[in-house]
Amino acid sequence: MRSILVPVTFFLVFSPLTGLSQGHEELSELELRVQETAQSFVKTLGSTLKSTIKTNGHEAAIEVCKTIAPNLANQISRETGWRVTRVSLKTRNPLLGTPDNWERAWLTEIANNPRPKNEQLMTMALDQSEHLTTLRFMKALPTGELCLTCHGKPNDIPTNVASKLRKEYPNDRATGYSLGEIRGAISITATISHEAKH
Repeated sequence: MRSILVPVTFFLVFSPLTGLSQGHEELSELELRVQETAQSFVKTLGSTLKSTIKTNGHEAAIEVCKTIAPNLANQISRETGWRVTRVSLKTRNPLLGTPDNWERAWLTEIANNPRPKNEQLMTMALDQSEHLTTLRFMKALPTGELCLTCHGKPNDIPTNVASKLRKEYPNDRATGYSLGEIRGAISITATISHEAKH
């Protein structure tokens, strides 16, 4: 069977892939699980950043994004069997944050077509073959006030934080963002095998 790639972008409300997942309980459940996983990732990382900044200051938050965030993504990947990562057009760590072609295309699209700052952006694509169904999902990460200290314009970033960023990330490109600007996305790739059904 020939593979198909169907992109669907969601604004505000996440919904199943029309015409592909109706009546397909396994795929509908996967869509919801993927969305919940992305939301959980963002919530966990956000609360960790807030508590770290409150206790140890903004410099310590750099370590959260450098070590805890990728460790959390790896943990979720191991538990689910999916690929879970953060990607951006302006990477801080190119080894971990460089998007593939599909991810880059969507990030470029939303960067060139700004949306209202309170609008949540998500996209999904489905690749089906005879034996595998692969679900691609991305949830945009807007720049919040908390993010500006490390990702904002030069005037937003304290001297001590800027110094540590230069030390930790000599190839850093993940600065210069304004409040509400999309600075990247959570990306999840989940695959269903149909081998057992044949």
